[in-house]
Amino acid sequence: KVQLEDTKAAGDVKCLDTFFEMLHTDQDRAYYGYNHVVRANDQNAVETLLIADSLFRSQDVQTRRKYVTLVEKVRENGGVVRVFSSLHVSGEKLGQLSGVAAILRMPLPDLDDEGDASDEDNDDAAALVATTDSSVVELDDLEYI
Repeated sequence: KVQLEDTKAAGDVKCLDTFFEMLHTDQDRAYYGYNHVVRANDQNAVETLLIADSLFRSQDVQTRRKYVTLVEKVRENGGVVRVFSSLHVSGEKLGQLSGVAAILRMPLPDLDDEGDASDEDNDDAAALVATTDSSVVELDDLEYI
């Protein structure tokens, strides 16, 4: 069982590394925040969804439901879903990016122009940070794992 957990954690770290690398080299294929990821999925563009397990433990039932729905829709569209443990460093790093991110199949340059994350998105991120006990940092401060 421990070896299986180590393998999953290594896969999560590699996936998050890929996301951060893409965020710096091909920004139109790396999105984070609930609203951006949903809009990308609406265009069937999500190849891999990265989501923190703590979002499924939110005190708010509607918040939990919206993330479960997102996971289901990504899978329906043929995307891969990776659930990150908030107890692992990779999950903490993902939590600093609102807890939800996506690697896209194709660039969506116009998606970023449709507006910033809503207050609702920020509330989820604040709740996620509170549940993971990690500090909030600016995107530029995040390092590769």
